[in-house]
Amino acid sequence: MWAYVEKERTYEIRPTYVLIALNLAVYLILAVMGGSFLSLSMDVLGTFGQFNLMVRRYGWWWQILTSMFVHVNLPHLLLNMFWLYILGRRSEFLFGKKLFLAVYLFSGITGNIMGLALPLYTVSAGASGAIFGIFGANIMVERAYSGSKLSSTLIYAFLILMINSLVGVNILAHLGGLLFGIAFGYWYGEKVMRRYSYREEWY
Repeated sequence: MWAYVEKERTYEIRPTYVLIALNLAVYLILAVMGGSFLSLSMDVLGTFGQFNLMVRRYGWWWQILTSMFVHVNLPHLLLNMFWLYILGRRSEFLFGKKLFLAVYLFSGITGNIMGLALPLYTVSAGASGAIFGIFGANIMVERAYSGSKLSSTLIYAFLILMINSLVGVNILAHLGGLLFGIAFGYWYGEKVMRRYSYREEWY
């Protein structure tokens, strides 16, 4: 006699979706505070973004973290969320959800710290440094799997960086995030390939 048993549905939490939802929620809240949905006011950006003057002279170090979830305007937000979705889902597959989240956060923090080298009255915001970090990690891990040359991968990474270095962009934040992602991706890729080589020889 056959019996049908319905399996309990389990919902897997995806860090990519959580980060996107968090960025959207922060933008919505700050837009309401600033009085405009299309772009955030300078008062809001100076408080929740990264205002180098406030960080370096007055110790507002928490801005290094909060600015990762603040976006200047709606197009800025949507573009970053598009790339976060593409690269985030790929990262979860390549090196797992926990490491993806760690790379995202530490890339963003590294980029923002490097951004402090810009003039005191620089105000910056956005997830771009973190996104460049997961981009760098992605291409380095994929390089390890494919056997591509390290030099070619690095040239490609910095070419993408330069293409996205428009006027008004915090290039140091992008560079800092990218460098952290590349370093992580190289380490993780080499670790995976050493494990693969060992198993290949064993069998």
